[in-house]
Amino acid sequence: MTLPPPPSTWLAALAFVLAAVAVIGNDAVQTLGPFLSSNRDRTPRWLQGLFIGGLLLLVLVLGWWRGDGDPSWGRLASIPPPARLGWTDLLPPLAVLALTAWGAPVSTTVLLLAAVAPMAGRDLVLRSLAGYGVALVVALPLYLLLAGRLEPLPPSASSEPTTAPVSPWWIPLQWLATGWLWIQWLIQDLANIYVVLPRRLAVGPLVLSLLALLLAVAVLLLGRGGPVQAIVEGKTNSHDRRSATVIDLVYGLLLFGLGRWSPRPLSTTWVFLGLLAGRELALSWRQRPQPWRATGRLLSGDLLKAGAGLAISLGLALVPGRLAVADSAAHPGMLPGSDAA
Repeated sequence: MTLPPPPSTWLAALAFVLAAVAVIGNDAVQTLGPFLSSNRDRTPRWLQGLFIGGLLLLVLVLGWWRGDGDPSWGRLASIPPPARLGWTDLLPPLAVLALTAWGAPVSTTVLLLAAVAPMAGRDLVLRSLAGYGVALVVALPLYLLLAGRLEPLPPSASSEPTTAPVSPWWIPLQWLATGWLWIQWLIQDLANIYVVLPRRLAVGPLVLSLLALLLAVAVLLLGRGGPVQAIVEGKTNSHDRRSATVIDLVYGLLLFGLGRWSPRPLSTTWVFLGLLAGRELALSWRQRPQPWRATGRLLSGDLLKAGAGLAISLGLALVPGRLAVADSAAHPGMLPGSDAA
């Protein structure tokens, strides 16, 4: 039994809302996770929301203005909008929501963009793994130099934990680093959310899309990051404001550098995991004795969940493309922007 064709405008809007909630709930946690963790009982959530939402408004409007109606900052230049939409196009964002509930960090870049452009899947995967490698190679020597200087070394089994007060200067530094990172992440990942919409949006649809994104951010803050926040919470010193500031600054610099290197989309998730892996290895090296076994279990657990998410992403990304052929054969007149007769 074949489902009746949905009105494409409403389907595109539903797919966008699901993608917004999915991407914000999974990818954005990796961006805002250290900030949320270190400010859990220090800053009112309404103030955090005002800060995060204000920057979202700024980046979205600026990208829309620079891109002549396209808010994706040029990341979708090589990926055309879907020629037609069917019920199967809801599978990718629903899969992200399911994997987020499991606590798995998902490459929404691979899952959501490859669902629209399956031929780009191989390139997206290779760029994602390359981003992991670059972040790991950069973070490992950097944290070997920075650990104990810009952030505290974790206590070893034979030492007493330090209780030195944190300078108040770290508060504005953290907010600046988080704002910088949030901007860089939005420039990269807004493409994942807007991929199902036309490449030129009028003011009305832009405002509605902004409201959907702000709602997704509010859900994230009310849920204190959700299940994926455990990826951040389990890392060394994740509640320390200094550690969170350094993570955000380095992560933002990596996204900025990789974005300048190539304007094509890449997985910010894998860049984040590479950064955390290099950081944990460096901190383990600086400790005496080195807790290699615990660090290995921690990092392998991250890679296991991320790898499973990547495999599921590739599998599901191909399904809409294949089933869309059947949908289009049954309903050839269904195109974006025109309701079914």
